[in-house]
Formats: sequence, C-alpha cells, structure tokens
Amino acid sequence: MSPIDASGFSMIMPREIAGVGEAKSAIEPAQPGFGDILSEAIGQTNQNINAAAGAAEEFAAGRRDDIHGTMLALSKADIELHLVGSVRNKVMDAFYELWRMQM
Repeated sequence: MSPIDASGFSMIMPREIAGVGEAKSAIEPAQPGFGDILSEAIGQTNQNINAAAGAAEEFAAGRRDDIHGTMLALSKADIELHLVGSVRNKVMDAFYELWRMQM
C-alpha cells in the first residue's frame, strides 16, 4: 500500500465535494424563497381584500344580511394589509441599512 491511498480519500471528503451531495440535491424539491413566500402572502391578502369589498358591497345593496361576517371579513383584510405593509417597510429598512453600511 502506498503512503497516499486514493481509495479512502472519498470517505473523508465532504459529501458535496465527493459528488454524493449533488445527486441528493437533484432529488430534493426546491425550498421556496423569501420572495416566493412574500408574493404568495401579497396575493392571498389581495384576494381577501377583494372578497371583503365584495361582501361589503353586497351588504350595502341589501343582498346580504350577515353584518357579523361582513365586518369580520373587513377586519381580517385590514389586519392582513397592515401586516404586509409592515413586512414591506421592515424589508426596505433592512435594505437601506445594508446600503448605508457598504458606503
């Protein structure tokens, strides 16, 4: 046996370097990123706002008599809108903070 044995080398290398991790990552589904999660939240909020506005219009027109459900939908849409706005503001604040650090 030579002093440098290549057969045992792959056992001490990390999986990604040895090529084992590459095959594993091809099988795993991609995890959603922050942008994907934020886009989904914005889309869901938009749908809830439109549904709440429709419920309010139906109540005002007299086609719906569920004031509790209408107010609940409006409140939920308002809370979601404020949450998305707050997340947006925090992301922008973090961006500007990083931008100032690089200067």
